[in-house]
Parts: sequence; structure tokens; C-alpha cells
Amino acid sequence: MWFEKKFVTDRLLIREYRKSDAAAYAHVAGQPEIYATTYGIPLNYTLEQAEWWLKMIQKNKKEHLAYEFAMTLRDTGQYIGNVGLININRQHNRAEISYFTDRTYMNDGYTTEAAAEMLRYGFEELKLNKIAGVCMSVNPASRRVMEKIGMIYEGTLRSEMLKDGIYYDLDRMAILKDEFFTNCKP
Repeated sequence: MWFEKKFVTDRLLIREYRKSDAAAYAHVAGQPEIYATTYGIPLNYTLEQAEWWLKMIQKNKKEHLAYEFAMTLRDTGQYIGNVGLININRQHNRAEISYFTDRTYMNDGYTTEAAAEMLRYGFEELKLNKIAGVCMSVNPASRRVMEKIGMIYEGTLRSEMLKDGIYYDLDRMAILKDEFFTNCKP
């Protein structure tokens, strides 16, 4: 029996990606605002890149290296972004949170809602001990998302990333399982 992993929050349905999501993913990942504030998404994202990426996340899921999900509006099914846990390290029971949201839906709390659900998934179901997140220091909105879900600033990686000929600092945030269960879980 085939089972699709999904999470339902107040306003979102967070579900596994399908092949049919490639065009919507390419549209959102290709937005200039996404490129400007992320370090892993290339400029001028194409449908072919999205199709390749969808295959890669299936491979990562099978190998338990990452779990990435489509963030959709609960009422309409509209695709609005990506959320997941990546770089999973089972030896140390840790992972990194990853997310981006369509520019139309930025600053509406959707990313925070989805990211909080990923913490719950990581700590309750995957039994992780630590979930970290990294954002460009010039992206305070991403840092605010991590702060809102209880992550604590661990430091700045200076000139860690070279993008378009400019070196950028990255801020690292994290939360431990005990902190989540003590401070964040309703």
C-alpha cells in the first residue's frame, strides 16, 4: 500500500512532492526574491532543473538523507513553497531545516507555521536531538522565522558563501530536542 507523508496545520497541507509539482516548484524557485535570499538555488531556475530536483529528493528520502515537502494552502491546494529537513546525520541525530516561500505569501506567517511543523516531525517522529538552520545574514526574515520557532543563535560564519562575486556571512541557529519539548510544544 502506498502512503504519502503529509502534515496538516491550521492553514497548510504539507505533503510529499509529486511529479506534477515540477512546474509550480520551478515557478517559485525561479523568483528573484528566492534566488537573492538563498544559497542553494540557482538563478533562472528551469522546469528541467525542477524535474531533476524532484527525482533527487526521492533518492534522498529513500537514503534517509533529507525529507522535503511541498507547502500548500490547506483550503485550495495552491503550492506556495518548500519546507523540509536536510543534511540528516544519523550518527549524531541532527539535521538542518530548509524552507522558502512564494513571494506572494511572504510575511503572512506560512513559513513559520510550516517550519514549526518540521521541528515537531524531526523531534517526535525522526527522534533527532538537534535541528539547525542557516540563513544569509542579509536575510533577516529567515532568521526571524527560526527565532519564532524557538531556535537560538549559535554564531555567524563570516564570508562563508561566495555568490555573484560577493562574499556573504551566514547566521547559524539551532534548537535541541529538550528545548523544543520544554519551550515550544503546545
